[in-house]
Amino acid sequence: MLELLGASVDFESLIKVASFVLGLGSAAKVIHEISTGRRSHMRDEYKFAKEFMEALAAPDAMHPFLREKGFQAIAGDNQLSADEVEYLLSLQRPDQALRNYVLGKRYIDHLPHMGNLQVKFRAKYEGSWSRNWRKTFYLLAYTLLVFLAFSPLLLSKFLFQSFTEVLTAFGLTLLVFGPYAWFSLVAVTRIYRAEKLVRNQSKHTQSIVLGSSNNVIERTSPAKPGLATRVKP
Repeated sequence: MLELLGASVDFESLIKVASFVLGLGSAAKVIHEISTGRRSHMRDEYKFAKEFMEALAAPDAMHPFLREKGFQAIAGDNQLSADEVEYLLSLQRPDQALRNYVLGKRYIDHLPHMGNLQVKFRAKYEGSWSRNWRKTFYLLAYTLLVFLAFSPLLLSKFLFQSFTEVLTAFGLTLLVFGPYAWFSLVAVTRIYRAEKLVRNQSKHTQSIVLGSSNNVIERTSPAKPGLATRVKP
């Protein structure tokens, strides 16, 4: 009887181990498929951007609708205008600039008439104090909400009698406070990304071809007002 019981226990252990190994294999397969799909998406994104830029540089004028949709497709956001995306693509690290602009759009505006530095803080957020107190508030809120969400685990010795009670309470606090902690983190990230984009406009570069001489002027906006100009033959 004991031998049968031992065999049964060993068999159950083998099933658990096999299930664990199969689970790891499935997880690895999913991760591989996600990684492969991402690389494929990046190749498609590159191919489309290359074709669109070539069409945009062609002598024949592109229809405004195609221009608008092409820039929106590159940005991955149909809420942005072609002028906004075109300006962001002229910055160094344009992919990062696009992401910063999309995340921080609540705090900034695109002003085409402002010349070389076209992204400005909205009047309400122009002062550093206006942004700093919001960042401080959201960071404190995030810290407090994360603590509340994990408090059943952190204070389990003082509040609960059993592990089941800890898990139940943790599930409830995570469900209640977790989303608000995430919203607070996103809110402070939006301000940080907006500040980063406005600050990094100092790296903006434009190339201008001068007539039949084919000289190229590179105009770079330094951090201070004014334009630095360099002529390349």
